[in-house]
Amino acid sequence: MILDKIRESIRNSNISEEQLIIRGLWSVDCLFKPNIKERTFNYKFIVAQTIGQGCAYSMVTNYDVKYLETLMGKSYLDLKLEDTALEVAILDAIYSTLQRKPDRVVELNGNSVDKAEDRAKVVAEEAIMLIDNNNLKNEKPLVLNVGVVGNIIKELVDRDIDVIGADFDKEIVGKKLFGKAEVIYGDRTLEMVKKCDVAIITGMTLTTNTLDEIINTARSHNTKLVMFAETGSNLGDFYVQNGVDCVIGEPFPFYIFQGKNTINIFRKR
Repeated sequence: MILDKIRESIRNSNISEEQLIIRGLWSVDCLFKPNIKERTFNYKFIVAQTIGQGCAYSMVTNYDVKYLETLMGKSYLDLKLEDTALEVAILDAIYSTLQRKPDRVVELNGNSVDKAEDRAKVVAEEAIMLIDNNNLKNEKPLVLNVGVVGNIIKELVDRDIDVIGADFDKEIVGKKLFGKAEVIYGDRTLEMVKKCDVAIITGMTLTTNTLDEIINTARSHNTKLVMFAETGSNLGDFYVQNGVDCVIGEPFPFYIFQGKNTINIFRKR
């Protein structure tokens, strides 16, 4: 599993002790609706800081502040963490100072309304670059968006790409977004990974332990994978070395906040 490889790379490396010490932890409840194209996102994420900074979206409903306080000042290698999201955030922080130079860097600046659309354009562009028009599985290119993001789907639809969304949110399952993109229930994700030309997935698949299965399915059915990652955004190298074709890493603070943020793009070599 990719997560095991990330853990082992820390244990077997020459990373200094200073880079492993936990200096900051933030648990954040997030409600966000960037524009009319999007539903209201309702998530919790946890930010970790060593020398660098990392983040992961979490399924945990409430973090015990007293427990988090016991982790402060300790080395990652001395901890036994049962919460995957918390561990991924810490690993992401450690690797934020170790990752290689990205293949492409995009800076977004301004308000979150505009940046939501700018970010969607970047994701759509990277997905379209991976479409092999000489070996399509359908009459037209088909892109699957796992974990529906309305702005990304709208960008693809506007470029005459067929899109299917997969999600567990019952409020949008069964709907056709923008009159064209059907949203199916998330338990059909692997079925659709087999049928599409490109699947756009999120970094949260690492914390939900579904990433490896998606990668294996995509590999066996010649499906390209694009990952947009706020969770584990600094782990792009691991993803592209293990089956993801393109990683669009978005370190905290994300596009949802006012001002400037950076997107780092890693492509399989």
